[in-house]
Amino acid sequence: MPRPRTNPFTVLLGIVGIAFTLTAASYCVSVLRGVRPTALASAHSFDALMSGHGTAILAGELLLLAISTAGSIAVDELGHRKTRRLLREERQRRGDDSGASAAAGAESAGAGGS
Repeated sequence: MPRPRTNPFTVLLGIVGIAFTLTAASYCVSVLRGVRPTALASAHSFDALMSGHGTAILAGELLLLAISTAGSIAVDELGHRKTRRLLREERQRRGDDSGASAAAGAESAGAGGS
């Protein structure tokens, strides 16, 4: 059987999952810096981005994760259906071939014994 193709949604799921993890960790650091301000902590543009838009970015990435998950499951299911159909056709072909040769063998054995 040929090697199965890579599911593009699974690749997207991995990339978005890593991005979501990094964004969630950055958002947590931003929140902790807001709760416990220190004199040494300088305001960084990334902290400002996370403070202002962190929730929206996380929500967008969560939506991408949901879409990627559904797409990955759908593509895998369609691929498995095709594989199951091909296997079923192969079994039927082998069953018909072996059934026909077994019937021919039984007829020739019966004819020779008479």
